[in-house]
Amino acid sequence: MSYLKKYYWVVITLSLPTIFCPNLSAQNTAGKFGLEITKAKIGINGGPYRGRTPETDGLFNQGFAVIGQVYFPIQWSADYQRNFSDSNTITNEYNNRVFLIRPSALFHFVDNGSIAMGAGLQFSFLITKDFYLEYQIAGVYLEATKAASPDLNSGFNLHHTISISKPINRHFSIATSLIHISGAGIDKGVVSNQDVITLGIKWNL
Repeated sequence: MSYLKKYYWVVITLSLPTIFCPNLSAQNTAGKFGLEITKAKIGINGGPYRGRTPETDGLFNQGFAVIGQVYFPIQWSADYQRNFSDSNTITNEYNNRVFLIRPSALFHFVDNGSIAMGAGLQFSFLITKDFYLEYQIAGVYLEATKAASPDLNSGFNLHHTISISKPINRHFSIATSLIHISGAGIDKGVVSNQDVITLGIKWNL
């Protein structure tokens, strides 16, 4: 009987935090979304491309492109509320956030002399420890040379990037990306259509 009585009081004692603090568990998993001021970042990616028009559709062996980006020192972040206390401690470019939205300016250079410039938003999702799935959409103006025809033509285009990225230390991250340029009906002139596979590095200033 004394054993049951002792067991009864143990159960009551362990239950008190739940009874009087019903939101304790909710606080541990509560999320927060907010604007953060962070450091600027510079990224550079490069790799082979292929055209997507009927005349050139094929392997990624048609030339080389380089994409540079400057990330502005602001970001919208989503994470567990308890983790926002580490905002002053920067562990890497993502700071282990669960979800990020980051604006950037980008420059796309092609070996045939064509250049695209614009700005966009990058969405980063934590998929496992230190690995992020990223999607960026940007609006760019493309100045294409005659040598770029029929895949690239001057005008406004959409610039899509899908990446897998991993921070390797506080200042640097590496990524592999698939980039697609297309008109998407933005410019009513002759559209562009090109894919690029890249490897890249980002520097967290």
